[in-house]
Amino acid sequence: MHNRHFCETLILLFVVALAGCGTTRKTKTEAELLERRAEYQDVYAALTKDRYSALCRRIKAHLDDYKAGRASEPPVIDYLIVTGGGDIGSFGAGFLKGWSTIPKSNPLARPQFDVVTGVSTGALIAPFAFLGDAEADERVVQLYRNPRKDWVKERWPLYFLPSNLSFAEVPGLERELRENVTPDLIKRIAQTPDEDGRLLFVNTSNLDDGSPCVFYLVPEARRAVETSDYDRFHNILLASSGIPGAFPYREIDGAMFVDGAVTANVLFGGRVPEERRIPAVWQKLYPDTPIPKMRYWIIFNNQLRPPPMVVKPRWYDIIMRSVEVSARSSSLNSMRQLFLQCEVARLKRHADIEIRYVAVPDDWRPPKTGTFIKETMNKLADLGEKMGADPNSWLTEAPTQ
Repeated sequence: MHNRHFCETLILLFVVALAGCGTTRKTKTEAELLERRAEYQDVYAALTKDRYSALCRRIKAHLDDYKAGRASEPPVIDYLIVTGGGDIGSFGAGFLKGWSTIPKSNPLARPQFDVVTGVSTGALIAPFAFLGDAEADERVVQLYRNPRKDWVKERWPLYFLPSNLSFAEVPGLERELRENVTPDLIKRIAQTPDEDGRLLFVNTSNLDDGSPCVFYLVPEARRAVETSDYDRFHNILLASSGIPGAFPYREIDGAMFVDGAVTANVLFGGRVPEERRIPAVWQKLYPDTPIPKMRYWIIFNNQLRPPPMVVKPRWYDIIMRSVEVSARSSSLNSMRQLFLQCEVARLKRHADIEIRYVAVPDDWRPPKTGTFIKETMNKLADLGEKMGADPNSWLTEAPTQ
C-alpha cells in the first residue's frame, strides 16, 4: 500500500511538472492587444473597400463592352462561400466537381467566381475553387477521398496534459496540404492581376485579441512567390482549419490563430459597414448606372440541423453536443444575416441579388461513425458530385429552422 501511494505521488508530481512546461510566447499588454485589434479593423475595412472598388471597375468595363456589342453576355458578380465542416468538406469538394458538368447554356452553370471565401475545411477548398479548372477540382476531390491515418495523431500517451499545444498533431494533413497547395498552384493565384479585381480570402480566429481575422490570399500568394517562402501561406490555411485544442494553433505575425469557424463560419463581409459593401461601392463609383446582378452561392459543408439523438448524461457528451448545436445555430444565423443584408441592398440600393445555398440533406447518415473515415468521405464526395450536377439541388429560401 505504501509503495502504491509512493508511485501515485510520483506520477502526480510528474504530471504537475509537465503541466508547467508549455511553450512560452511573447507577452503583450492588454493595451497593446487593443491597439493592434483597432488597427487591424481599420486596415481591414479600408483594404476591403479598395478591393471591392477594383472588382467594380472590372465589372463596369465588362458592362461597357456588353453595351458596345463587344461582349455577348452582361456581367454578373458571383460570390462563392464555402463553410467549415471538417471531413464533411468532401461533400463540398465533390459538389464543385459535379457543378462543373452542368452545360454553360444553363443559367445555373458554375461560373468563374469573382469572390471566393472559405472557412476551416472551406479554406482548404477555396484556393482550388478560385482557380476553377478541372485539374484543381480533381486535385481537391482526391485529397478528400483519400484520408491518411496520420492526418491526425493523438499526443499519446499524455495527450490530455494542459501543457500540450493540442490533443493531437496533424503531420499527415500538413504534408498533404503542402503536396497539393504547391508552389505552382500558389503562383497561379499570385498571377491574378490587381485590375482583375477577383478576391480570395479566408477567415481565421485571433485568440489573443478575441476577434476574426481575414487573410486575402492573392497578395499572400504574391508575397510567397516573391520571397520563395510558402510556409506562411500554408500556415494561414492550417490556422483557418485548426480545430481549437484538438489541432495545433498557428502563430502568424506574433498572434495565436485557430479555426476561423470560431468567429465566423459563413464569410460574406458581414462586418463591413453597409456603405462599404459592393452595392454601395458601385453606386458611389457609378451613380447613374444600375449595379449588375449579384449572386451568392453557399456550399454548406454539413447538414443544416444536427441529427437528433439522446445525449448520454456525461459531461463530455453534453459539452460536445452543445458545441455542435451552438456552431450549427451560429452558422444558420449568419446565413439569415446574409439574406437580410441582401434585402437591405435591394431596398436601399435597388440591387438585383440572388442567394442560393446547398447542404448535406438532413436525412443523410454516415455509413461508419468517426472522423476522417475513408468510406464516409467517399460517400460524401459521391453525394456532392451527384447534387452538384443537378441544378435543382440549390435552395433559395432563408433557413427558418
